[in-house]
This record gives sequence, C-alpha cells and structure tokens, in this order.
Amino acid sequence: MSTPPIPVAHKDAGILPDRQMIAAFSEFAFRDLDGWIAVRCFAEKGNPDRTPRLTFHEINSDLTARLTDEARLASDMGLACFVLPGTVVAPGSAKAADVTAIRSVVVDLDEGDIQGKRQLLVEHLGTPSMEVASGGRTQEGFDRIHLHWALKAPALGEELKTACSLRGFLADKAGADTAFRSAHQPIRLPGSVYRKHGSERLCEIRGHVGVEYALGRLWDAASGMPAFDTGKAQVPSVRPDHQRLMAMVVREGGQDGTTRYEALSTVIGHWARQHRLGRVGWDGAWEAIRSYNEACVRPPWPLDRLKAETDRLVAVDLRNHTLIEGEIPAPPEGSQDALAESFSGLNASGWKYVSVWGKWLRWSGNRWCDDEAREVQHVIRIMCRAIAAEAKSGQKSMTSASTVTAVERLARSDPRHARRPDDWDHDPWLLNTPGGTVDLRTGTLSQPTPADEVTKVTAAAPGGECAIWHSFLHRVTGGDDVLQGYLQRVAGYCLTGVTSEHALFFLYGTGANGKSVFTGTLDAILGDYAEIAPIEMLMSSSSDRHPTELAKLRGARFVTAVETERDRPWAESKLKVLTGGDRVTARFMNRDFFDFKPQFKLVVAGNHKPIIRTVDEAMRRRLHLIPFTVTIPAEDRDPELQAKLLLEKDGILDWAIEGCLAWQARGLEPPEVVRETTKDYFEAEDAIGRWVEECCDLDPAYWESSANLYASWRVWSETNGEPFGSKKSFSSSLVVRFKPHRHSNARGFWGLRLRPSATAAGSSDDRS
Repeated sequence: MSTPPIPVAHKDAGILPDRQMIAAFSEFAFRDLDGWIAVRCFAEKGNPDRTPRLTFHEINSDLTARLTDEARLASDMGLACFVLPGTVVAPGSAKAADVTAIRSVVVDLDEGDIQGKRQLLVEHLGTPSMEVASGGRTQEGFDRIHLHWALKAPALGEELKTACSLRGFLADKAGADTAFRSAHQPIRLPGSVYRKHGSERLCEIRGHVGVEYALGRLWDAASGMPAFDTGKAQVPSVRPDHQRLMAMVVREGGQDGTTRYEALSTVIGHWARQHRLGRVGWDGAWEAIRSYNEACVRPPWPLDRLKAETDRLVAVDLRNHTLIEGEIPAPPEGSQDALAESFSGLNASGWKYVSVWGKWLRWSGNRWCDDEAREVQHVIRIMCRAIAAEAKSGQKSMTSASTVTAVERLARSDPRHARRPDDWDHDPWLLNTPGGTVDLRTGTLSQPTPADEVTKVTAAAPGGECAIWHSFLHRVTGGDDVLQGYLQRVAGYCLTGVTSEHALFFLYGTGANGKSVFTGTLDAILGDYAEIAPIEMLMSSSSDRHPTELAKLRGARFVTAVETERDRPWAESKLKVLTGGDRVTARFMNRDFFDFKPQFKLVVAGNHKPIIRTVDEAMRRRLHLIPFTVTIPAEDRDPELQAKLLLEKDGILDWAIEGCLAWQARGLEPPEVVRETTKDYFEAEDAIGRWVEECCDLDPAYWESSANLYASWRVWSETNGEPFGSKKSFSSSLVVRFKPHRHSNARGFWGLRLRPSATAAGSSDDRS
C-alpha cells in the first residue's frame, strides 16, 4: 500500500519546521524498525477549528521527507503535528492494540517544577538519550519537555507492555503526564512548530546523546526512585502489595489498576526476599510464584518467560542487598564458603568476574584489566595462608590447591564480583587516557575511577604540539585545508563509541600516498581502543568467519583493515550490520556466545576498490571514499616518519579531541572531493544503472514487462562480464528505482522501456 500524497498548503509564517531535527528524531525513534507510523494533526488551542488529520507513513528512506511535509502542512494550517513514537502493524488504525514496537521510554514533563522533576529522573535513570523542548511553557515559566531514554533493543510483545507500564510508573513518580501509560499516546514531533494562543515556538531537540539502556535496568533503577514532592496530595496508581495481589485477579492491559508485569514483579520480589532471608527454600519460593501466575494472572505468563523474569529479579535482589548479620546464617568457620566470603569482603572493590568471558578483571588504578597472569589465585592463596596461620585447626586443608581453587570458583558468583559484558565500557563519550578520562562531549579531563567501568586506555594523553603531523597532512592532501578539516572530524568521531553516522571510511590510493601512515598512527595512539581486522572479514566469501574475530572488537572504537584485493566484492550485508548500530553476537574461543553493541568505526585502506554488488541507498549512505591521490616521490619518503609522528602522540590526540568537538558541532560534513569521488565509485559499480542508461528510455508513462527487462539485462551482463543473478534479485534491484505494476497479466515496471536495439531475442513486445 502506498502512502497517500500530502496536500500542499502555503502560508507566510515566521518559524518553519526544522528538517534536520525531524531527521534526527526519525532516526532516533524508528531506526531499524519495520512497519508504519501514525501522524496526527489537529487544531491547536487558540486557533480556528479544523478537521483533524490521521495519516500513516511506511518506514523507508523517504520517511524524513514525508514527516517534514506533514509538519509544514500542519504549520501552514495552524495544526499541531503529533507522531506516535512507535510502529503500528498496518495503516488505518493507531489504537493501543495496533502498536507493535517502541524504541524508547518517554516521560512528558508538562507542569510544576520541571527542572526538579528532570533532576530526579536523571539521578535515578541516567542521562536521557534525547531531550526535547515541546514548545509549551508552564504557569511558572518553565519549558515543557519530553525526556527519552533509548532502549538497547526495541520493545516488542510483552516487553512493549512492560515499557508502557514503566512510562506510567515514571509519570506517577515524577508528576508527569500519565497518558503515556498507553502505547498509542502520540507526542509532538520534534522539528515541528508549536502555535497556541498567539505563541509561536519550535518544538526543538535540546540534547541528543548516543546512550542506550536495557529495559530491565531502567525498571531496576526506577523501582528505587522516590515520588517527587509536589507539595500537594497525590493520588498515584500505587502498586498493590503481595498480600493484596494474592487475593485478586490481574488481567492484561492494566484493566485491574495494575499490569501483569507489575503484579508478577511484586510477587517475585516478595518470594526472592523470603528466600534470601532463609525463610523458604528455593523450590518452595518457585512453586509459590508459579502457582500465583496460574491462579491469578489472566492470561498467565508462559513458564519460560516467568522463569527468566524470576531469575533476573532474584539476581537484582542479591545485588541490592549485601549480607547483613543475622539475616542468614554465617558460613562455618574455616569452610571454603567462609574463605570465599572473606575474599569478597576484602576484595569486592578491586576484583570483578564476567562469567560469559570466563575472566577475572582487576582494577589497576586507571582501568579494569584482564587477569591474564591468574593473580586472583595468588591473592586467594596468600589470604588462605594468613587465615590458616591464626586458625586452631585445619591449617593444612585451608592452604591446599583444591581449597584455593574452590574459593575462587565460589567467589565468581558473588554479586559483589559478578558482572556482565554490557557492564563494561558502556559510556560512549568517555575516553580513558594515561592522563585521565576525557569527557568527549566537552573535552574536559578527570581522574579515572572504578565506577567508570572502563577496560581500555589510549597510548597517549592529550596535550602538546604536533607540527610534523600537520606537515604530513598538508602533504598527503595536496594542501587541501577542507579535506584536512574533514579528516580531523573523522578522527574525532572515531574517538567516541557513538555510531550514529553509520559510516564506513575507505581510504583509497594506489600507493606511497600516506593512507597507511594516517591509519597506523591513529591505531597506535588509540591503544586498547584500536583493533586491526583481517580484510577477509569485510570481503564476500562462501564460508563463514569465526565469531572470535568479532568478539575481540567489543569495546573497540577504531578498527582498521588494509590491503583490499583486486576484483573482490564487499561483504555488503555484513558491513550494513557492523555499521548499523544493532547488537551483534560473538564469542571468545571455547566460551559462550554473548551480544554487544558495536562502538567501532570501520576504516579501510587499500590500493584497489572492492566490487559493490548492490548499489542501494544503504551502501550510498554508509560509504565515504576518501582519496589519497598525492604520490610521494621516492626521494622524499621518510622510513622513520611514523616513529617521528608517534613522538607527537599527545599532540595528535589533542588534535583528534578538537576534531570530536567539531564533529559534534557540524557533523562529518564530507567535502566535495569526498562526495564526488564516492559518487564516481558508485556510478562505476552500478551495473544496473549503466544497463538502464545504455538500453532503456525513461518516462513515467512507459511500462515494460519484467520478463523483457531481465532478458535484456542478462544479455547485457554476459556481454559486459557482470553477474546477472536471478530474476528475483534483478526485480528487487529495480523496485528501488521504478514502480512495479502488473499489466495485462504480466508483471512489469512503470518508468522505463527497452530501446528497440536492446530488446533481447525471444522477448515479448507486449507493452500495451
């Protein structure tokens, strides 16, 4: 179903919709989602009544343009432009039951002490991923704001209900708009114009950072958040306690004043605490939870979902409650359990364990390091020896190898040590250096702390000059200051763990032009944040690569691959995944699989341009071909250049940090030479585009059958040495360029027609 055209209206207006903000919100709210979005336009208060509009738009590359048109039309007609911040299954209806996915948890602060409420939310949930000033103002003069916390994965199915429950819970706690308890509640479109009672302001994005949150973690954080003191009596939707819940039926959708998720969380939390306090065995606790689900929850949760949520909440309960004397029995003196408790009590702040990796990490003073030398065993051994020296009996068994090993294994699962992969290097704006941690949003330096949870450090500290580096850049760019500025912004972007540009940087040149020196210098300076990937990982192959290649890229920010091969095609699907911002799955050798969100930017340097099989919008949007075309004469080449540049490593890092600030201010902003070189590359690789140019006439009124087109394409491909592929893949390539249409019982496309000279033998000439 195609999106209906938007009527055009024109009116002189002071403030116009901001396409860039609309694009930013569209990417933020709908990235990698499928389906349709609903746009509601209706009369603003204080403006003449007009017929409201409800339109639906499919999520595709044209979405920003369609939303901008909607915002402009709404502005011209004095309408408010609202969008449902999620997807619906099909056009026509945007009720709660139609919503299929959302990518963020939103809170609408529209009255009272806005800044006080915002501070409460930030203190407990963390920095919002996006902050929007909606255009309205309270009676006290505060800007009304929308706060969004982006989710690491879209909320679907039961998680969608959980996310909506969280929105309602946060609204109750913060004194916000409780309408967002419903999945279909729309929100004013950022970038659209607010016009009420003669006021005119832009609904503008005030802040946008690349931080994402796990839905479960947001719930954990929210559960400890106090209600905001508004100074007047509140009537929030208080969650019933477990005793009341055991006597009531809870139906889906919050029909009984609480959702199934809220009810089960309360009951699970109660039995988790009873088990932690030693008042009930685990089998009894689980049986009580399962029985409640079957007896009181309508419909009951599936057992696998119930078990997973129970395990999660039990782990949260253990993390949040350190052992308190008297709550559970102390371990027997001198036992392995007692020794493990002693180790954890002494070393919880300096030692952590990640089960999925099978690794201990220790705090080194400026980062968390892998315990490659098994130092943890030595620490436990010395502790056991000291305790045994004071013991009255059992000294020998306390210091045995089996005891030391058992203590280490017991300590692994202690909540004070146990960590998950996502706990590490999670702040994409924090860069750890030998001189301190840099907040890349501002360039400010601070002392590292264990709470930063960083495992990496650069090889340079910011500061100093880099005259040789500037001279090198001037030489390899042919004195192009604009290109040098772009390279600085690229380097700055690569310092961060943000991947919002979804870019692949390809440094191309035929040799002796500085591209390897450029990437090699940055690779050396970035230290642990840099990794080298085998070029084969990015090239198309008939066999799968081992997942350990991906595992080592967790937490990396600058990944280089060199020496592209002649006539090898890109692994286009993999490149789109690696640069798309979605989570990927990997594992270390002989370990379990784990997921992580890539923070790395791919920078490829080569003398040959790989083949692009599918010239589509996704590849065009990602690829930046950066020309290194100045060949350095043999007599001017300095074999010690890179060593000399590394003497300026602190200054070069400072240069890159300045580039990061410039990138945040203006984006990558590739210069014309990069845009044109990239365009030429795609045109040369666009075999279908060349076939269309050579064999077809174009006009919206023309139509040609798919069979005729494929026959011509196959002949042309065989003549020009191009792979012709299947009819299905060929038609898929045409869909993005022309409009498919069945005509006279034949499939075909509007917009083109074969020239007589290009009609393949045996093809039909039925174009009527």
